[in-house]
Amino acid sequence: MRPSRWLLACGVAVPFLYFATLGLGGWLTDGYSHVSQYASELGIKGSPAAGLFNGGIVLTGLATLLGAIGLFVATRDAGAGRPWPPLAALCIGLFGVGLVFGGVFPMPDPRHGGFGLGMAVHLAPFFLALALRGDPGRKGLRRYLVVNGVLMLLLLAPMMGVGGLVTRANVGAFQRAYALAMFSWIGVASWALLRSSTPRRGAPD
Repeated sequence: MRPSRWLLACGVAVPFLYFATLGLGGWLTDGYSHVSQYASELGIKGSPAAGLFNGGIVLTGLATLLGAIGLFVATRDAGAGRPWPPLAALCIGLFGVGLVFGGVFPMPDPRHGGFGLGMAVHLAPFFLALALRGDPGRKGLRRYLVVNGVLMLLLLAPMMGVGGLVTRANVGAFQRAYALAMFSWIGVASWALLRSSTPRRGAPD
């Protein structure tokens, strides 16, 4: 298997790693609420699932970094012009770095937020859609990326306090919806490009 396909496989794994970490961490923590508590509360020192959660977040961040490289190689090899492939990969990579910070420095460490590096991910689906615009076979994927990018921004707004919609009683639910939009597209885009890079049976690998 070519290295780029292994890298794309890491990108496919990103949402599964994150939500498996979140789900297992919540299951191991008595009384934890996915509706009213932040995900990062599972990683606080003394939490029953702190080691598992923080380790899982670091692993998710590393998979995101590798997936970013895979998406860069795949879009570059598909003939996408600069600057979109490196810009998309950079934004996804910064998100991965932010995740690693989040796992290495659990709440309430001020470094937990990764100095805001992860916010770059909000630009990534738009850059990736632009990187794929020269491929007529990717029209559906490009539309998905743009719609998901808009959804991420719409969910970011209440998470930042706009409209007063997010309260302590529902912050967990909002964060899960936001995370679904933020992580899922990386897996979908990686899977789509991985499929197209898989050689037909009998073709050289």
